[in-house]
Amino acid sequence: MATIKDIAHKAGVSITTVSRVLNYDKSLSVSDLTRKKIFEAAEALDYTKKKRSSSTRYMIAIVEWYTEQQELDDLYYLSIRMGVEKQAERDHYKIKRYFAGDPLTAIDDVSGIVAIGKFSDAQIEEMQEVSDNLVFVDFDTLAKGHDCVVTDFDSSTKSVLKYFIENGLKRIGMISGVEYSSDHQLKITDHRFDVFKNYLEKRSLYDPANVFVGDYTLQSSYDTVDEALKRSKESFPNALFVSNDAMAVGALKALHENGVKVPDDVSLVSFNDTAVAKYVIPSLTAVKVNTGKMGAVAVRLLGLLDNNLDNDEHTPEKVVVATRLVERESVRKGKPIHEAD
Repeated sequence: MATIKDIAHKAGVSITTVSRVLNYDKSLSVSDLTRKKIFEAAEALDYTKKKRSSSTRYMIAIVEWYTEQQELDDLYYLSIRMGVEKQAERDHYKIKRYFAGDPLTAIDDVSGIVAIGKFSDAQIEEMQEVSDNLVFVDFDTLAKGHDCVVTDFDSSTKSVLKYFIENGLKRIGMISGVEYSSDHQLKITDHRFDVFKNYLEKRSLYDPANVFVGDYTLQSSYDTVDEALKRSKESFPNALFVSNDAMAVGALKALHENGVKVPDDVSLVSFNDTAVAKYVIPSLTAVKVNTGKMGAVAVRLLGLLDNNLDNDEHTPEKVVVATRLVERESVRKGKPIHEAD
């Protein structure tokens, strides 16, 4: 794992600045450009460096459903984009970047598009007008007739819940999220919630009062947890499954400010395992999503090196990338609860 010193050296800033940025210290006066350099350095140090060739075969567009500012608040999509760009560099492609707010009609003269995030049917149609060679990342578009790369939500959610139960934790809650496409025509609920609910209901451990819903931002998680703790600390869950790292950091802050200790009082497992998960205090046990792999697979699915650009018989593919649980400091180890299979 890269150290804070390594990140500071790569980003050209002080160790203190890196530490405070990675802990989302809002009292730190630092530009978005500096934050971006730090986050990109942290993510980039996880990738293998390879020589870049001067020869270029194709131009591809990377369409991000977030703005650049939103990327800094949720490093998951930043790290996927960097995975796409790294693979594009290895394959000697040129890239054009488009963020939320950039008109999709501005995309032109590209051999393929990698679209990162969720998009409405209208947005998909706009991209189709530019290129039929279209791959989505973190959005299941198989039924829409397009290649896609997604992560394994089902198995990973079940593994977290099993992990909690094995450590004697049975008052299990979840911080979930709701989001919308950038044109607000598509509402996306968290599929992990359905898995969470079904798994715990089968074991008579589900309590709807222990489910909190935000919008995947640090602030929304902080507000919901803070409000719940002010109502009652005694009834608050002793284990939390959080849908992304930004919301996990918000939960940590609210717990700390309300005198609730992690992991002594509340254990916490996050999802994504971006750079911040390693450096917050306490460091987060998290589901590791191989975002670099997701980005790389998306570029390969474009098929630009296979000379299949004019193949009318292309069959769309859905690639599911596995996850793994990375244990750190935010879960209290205890005696297991024995349960029926």
